[in-house]
Amino acid sequence: MILTVQLPAGRHSFKRKHGMGPAISSEMHRPLVTTVYRIARIPTVKRQLLAVVEVDAFIPERHRTHIAPSDPRWVRPGVLRTKAYWIDNKKSRALGQFLASDALEVHLEDEA
Repeated sequence: MILTVQLPAGRHSFKRKHGMGPAISSEMHRPLVTTVYRIARIPTVKRQLLAVVEVDAFIPERHRTHIAPSDPRWVRPGVLRTKAYWIDNKKSRALGQFLASDALEVHLEDEA
């Protein structure tokens, strides 16, 4: 299945004004349309405003520059565990059916 997923695109940090606390560091993301092998609900989110799911997505070689090879989100070579938002994938029938169902996880290896 093809979905738009959130791909890590490096880190961003900035210092606050003096006396306002420590520096803030966050990970930037950018959208990538790619093949997804697994969709799963995020277990820690009970009531969420944005529908978001965890996906195992194939990441092409040219898009792997900002992701460390030792990152624990790599499931297997070339496949990264990341997030996909419903707002970016409104036209995906399979994602809509998954969100409407009570399933916790769906493997899509056969369809890909």
